[in-house]
Amino acid sequence: MRKIILTTELIELPRKIEKLFESVRKLEKRVGKIEEDVAVLKEDVAVLKQDVAVLKQDVAVLKKDVAYLKGEFGRFKGREFERTIREKYYAYFGRLLRKSKLVNFEEILPLLESAEDEGLITEEQKLSVFQLDLLVSGMLKSTKKEVLLAVEVFYSLHEQDVERSVERADILAYLLKKEVIPVLVAVEVRKEVEKKVEDKGALLIKTGF
Repeated sequence: MRKIILTTELIELPRKIEKLFESVRKLEKRVGKIEEDVAVLKEDVAVLKQDVAVLKQDVAVLKKDVAYLKGEFGRFKGREFERTIREKYYAYFGRLLRKSKLVNFEEILPLLESAEDEGLITEEQKLSVFQLDLLVSGMLKSTKKEVLLAVEVFYSLHEQDVERSVERADILAYLLKKEVIPVLVAVEVRKEVEKKVEDKGALLIKTGF
């Protein structure tokens, strides 16, 4: 009777609906599995973010350590370079001077302190002069004139170094009433810095190390 009254499509409808429900249940399981996977992935991402944050901190610390080591190595090179110049000053300044001689800073200390007491120079200027690396006296080969070399040694020479060296030499020239030549000895010098030395009337000695 059902087959007579109902069409084939209507008869098959319950079975199709059951199949549809089954498909929905399978889909729900798959969605549930996907949600679980997403939750796990979120946890993994969170852990990864933490690891990246720690890694960034480690990299920052490493950069600081590398910068510190570079600075220490630069200072070590500078000290060694200065020691070499001091020990063999006659070789570096022999082409410029005759009868070259190292001047001990203790020899000019009384003059600087008296000048400070009299208000001729400030304490900062006095201390600045003591930042010079070497004082070398001698006679210029070209003019036979007695001069003093106010020497500063740099592995890498920069523009501000030139300014300070000239100022220190000028202070000594003012107090000693004699020609004081600012001399800069360096290994690494850029072209613009060389021009600065020339413009300031200083002497540049480039050398290897």
